[in-house]
Amino acid sequence: MSRKVTIKDVAREAGVSVATVSYVVNNRTDMRISDETRKKVLQVINLLDYTPNQSAKALATNRKHMIALYLSPDVSILKNAEQLHLIHFLSQFFHKKNYDLIYLSENYTEKFDHADAIVCYDISSAYFHKIGDCNFIPLIALDCMIHDPLFFQINSDYKKIAKDASEFFHGEPYKLALLETENEERMSFLASVFSDVCYLHDFEDIKALRGENLVVIEHTLQELLSKENHLFYAPAISCEKAESLLQSIEYALQRIPIEQHNIFV
Repeated sequence: MSRKVTIKDVAREAGVSVATVSYVVNNRTDMRISDETRKKVLQVINLLDYTPNQSAKALATNRKHMIALYLSPDVSILKNAEQLHLIHFLSQFFHKKNYDLIYLSENYTEKFDHADAIVCYDISSAYFHKIGDCNFIPLIALDCMIHDPLFFQINSDYKKIAKDASEFFHGEPYKLALLETENEERMSFLASVFSDVCYLHDFEDIKALRGENLVVIEHTLQELLSKENHLFYAPAISCEKAESLLQSIEYALQRIPIEQHNIFV
């Protein structure tokens, strides 16, 4: 039987005192606690399923069998096409797992209680935390990097892709071609793995790559670039990746503590 989570565990993970956790749990309004600290404590309580928090405990037992999906707003036509591909793939996948998928726009950054978990796809770290500050159901980062141990983040295994691409192109130079992203942490990581990365916005950018050796991970780019380029395609979304996403959601819902929240598939 696993050890019961204590108030000291919550305080340690949140980086605050035991007294602060107690004040938050008991909703003490006579103590001056910043909104940022209060939200951090509540997120840790939810993550660890600390018993005194009845709303967090209820989240683990009252399943709604619905997953909410946040996407970046105001994207290009090419990015929108990729988002639609993702929605189609995940809706089919989750339906087979007895979950429904609901799309939420930027208008729903306030508290949303109608889903078991929220999946945030390729959004900025600031936007992710804005959603997290308002919601205490499990929040998962997909194809974006948050670098916060409170949350699962699931990305393609870029280092493996780079290794496989080098073998595919027999050591010849190549570019990683990607659709634009607002996630700066992901961009920085990609720059450390690949020597040449280009971000595409429109069809003119597509034309400029004619005849190149390219690595692509997005279905939309694979469709547009495959005819006139030497292409290595490593799909960004797959059944294996979707299974890892679902497993992370289940871990979060069941409050199963694991050390590795940074998952590459």
